[in-house]
Amino acid sequence: MPVEPAVLLGLIAVVAVGAFVNGVIGFGFALVAVNILASALGAKQGVVVISLMSPGMSAYQLWHNRAYSTIASRLRVLLLGAMAGSFIGAHLLVILPDWAISLALGAFTVEFVIERLRRERPPLATAIERRLAPLAGVVSGMTNGALGASGPVAGSYLIAIGLRGREFAFGISLVFFLQGIVRGAMFFTLGQYTWPLVFAALALIVPSIVGQRIGFVFQDRLDPRLFQRIILVVLLFGSANMLVAGVEGLRTALG
Repeated sequence: MPVEPAVLLGLIAVVAVGAFVNGVIGFGFALVAVNILASALGAKQGVVVISLMSPGMSAYQLWHNRAYSTIASRLRVLLLGAMAGSFIGAHLLVILPDWAISLALGAFTVEFVIERLRRERPPLATAIERRLAPLAGVVSGMTNGALGASGPVAGSYLIAIGLRGREFAFGISLVFFLQGIVRGAMFFTLGQYTWPLVFAALALIVPSIVGQRIGFVFQDRLDPRLFQRIILVVLLFGSANMLVAGVEGLRTALG
């Protein structure tokens, strides 16, 4: 899988931008990068390369926001569901088309984001938060394994339960990190990692870390309301990409 130098430079620029967004709000790297990687390397190969890079970036985000680690106990059910969903999603990547998941997830997230942008809502009641946690975890894990990005589900849930700022960044990074470990182990077991893909990930990880580190500078300066708006816009961008991917996949399947 040779990559032309010009293409590689373009990929470096894209992952640096995605990493910057990740540094600012805690997620967005995969949403920005996976579609470009898929175009350059192939859909499944793009997801596989992202799977090699994401755990390290999530770990760096967790370290940067470690002062907010107490939120982890509140998210334990979500995290367990996310790991289980990643196990399922990794198999779906190998054996199933992903257009149906893309369409369903994209439609759900668009509706959520538009509603949130129209008006601020209070956090979910504790009882509803607990009931939704396992479902949100499993679905986000499945999309992480199958599509390479779980931000639309995990981010929507964390916003809905009232997390903001660096607390949000820690929470979503913890979800991504645990999903990434499970997904990476499954991809390795299923024989999805090849040396060309490993080398591609290694070439892209340095600009990603640099972009993320620059983003951290802005993370500490954002007003909480602006922070939420940026998150919702990134979610909308990601859901739109999933809808487009789903429609294209359906058109291909129908011939």
